[in-house]
Amino acid sequence: MQGSPPPQTLVGVWDSPQPQQATFPIHGAQMGYFPKTNASTALTLSILGLALGVMCFPLCGLLAIPGLIMGQSSLNMTKSMPGHPDSGTARAAQVIGIITIGLMLLSLAFIVVIIMLETQGGNAW
Repeated sequence: MQGSPPPQTLVGVWDSPQPQQATFPIHGAQMGYFPKTNASTALTLSILGLALGVMCFPLCGLLAIPGLIMGQSSLNMTKSMPGHPDSGTARAAQVIGIITIGLMLLSLAFIVVIIMLETQGGNAW
């Protein structure tokens, strides 16, 4: 009779030899290491820019522009590594940042038109 096999030690993300990299499965390989990105931070900034743009107009661009820039840099990193788990988050941050900046520019153009109409005499309404 054989004895029982030795107990196996599970290694988690916190015990990995490279703590700044997350472990995710790769197609056809057992385990792969992808570098971390700022995609979730970029998504948070883009969403906060959209939400604060509704409540306070000047804060819209202050958060959406860095969110767009960080989303673009994260997207460039994930494009170079097929199967990276943050690619969807980086794309979402980029799209929401573009939408927020577009809405900010549209509302700014509307305010400029209103001011121009008021300075011309106010009889245009």
